[in-house]
Amino acid sequence: MSKKEDLQKKLIEFQILDANLKMLQERAGIINQKLEELQKTRAAIEELKSTKPNKTLVPLGSGNFIYGSIENCEDIIVGIGSGIAIKKKREKALEILDMRIKNFEKDMEQILKQSSVFVIQLEKVQQEIENLQKWFNVWILEKEIKRRNRKNI
Repeated sequence: MSKKEDLQKKLIEFQILDANLKMLQERAGIINQKLEELQKTRAAIEELKSTKPNKTLVPLGSGNFIYGSIENCEDIIVGIGSGIAIKKKREKALEILDMRIKNFEKDMEQILKQSSVFVIQLEKVQQEIENLQKWFNVWILEKEIKRRNRKNI
């Protein structure tokens, strides 16, 4: 394989690695958002320990609320996926949230490990590209010098 083909191959490899790294960064962002949401939910459920049944504002979304009343601070309706929710005691709901948080943290750890591998590979390929580009620039310069020398003869 010629050096020019090597350079083209390395450029493609770099683009693929870079795209994979960006994909991992996007996944990390999504997981981060989920973690924040779960931690806020956990804090809200923890806060219910000191809440007595009373009136509260119930969020409807987009900054809109209605007044509602909390009649039972012990039972939490927990989503378990596929649009299904079940009633759990507050402590059990907290355990479920903790398990979800832990799973997302493990996912984030894996993404960070994979990202660091891609960064190392990108740095290596980038160095190889730079070396090949230097060789290619010298090769072009030598061809130009030979062309000029033939012209001057």
